[in-house]
Amino acid sequence: MSEAVAYGPPVPAGEELYRLITTLDWWVADEGRPSSAAFDDSPFSVNIASLTTIEETVRQLSDDLKRPDGGVVAFACDRARELGFDARQESDSQFPENHAHAHVYYSGGNSSRKKNARKLARECRTIHPPSF
Repeated sequence: MSEAVAYGPPVPAGEELYRLITTLDWWVADEGRPSSAAFDDSPFSVNIASLTTIEETVRQLSDDLKRPDGGVVAFACDRARELGFDARQESDSQFPENHAHAHVYYSGGNSSRKKNARKLARECRTIHPPSF
């Protein structure tokens, strides 16, 4: 017998989400934007912008994740949902004190995932550029 997966509450559509760019593979330097690889995992972690600050998010990059060269990009939750990415406010087991944390799940099929990850990556706004 299988058990249903329990997700956290949906992040409201009007929210902005911060994705931490922690590796060079997630960054297209000549275009100054994230690569689709930053959105390949399901789920991937984000911070809900209204529940944190950019300063706190950058601090997490440096202190918690030990990625001081990393960056932060932002995207609209409602646009991500249009592309099949569903943001749910859920705690981070490694950093439970981060109350702004959410997971983003991809609800589409594998055949559309890469295409939609590319679209989402191109629509991101850079908040804190990485220095890889």
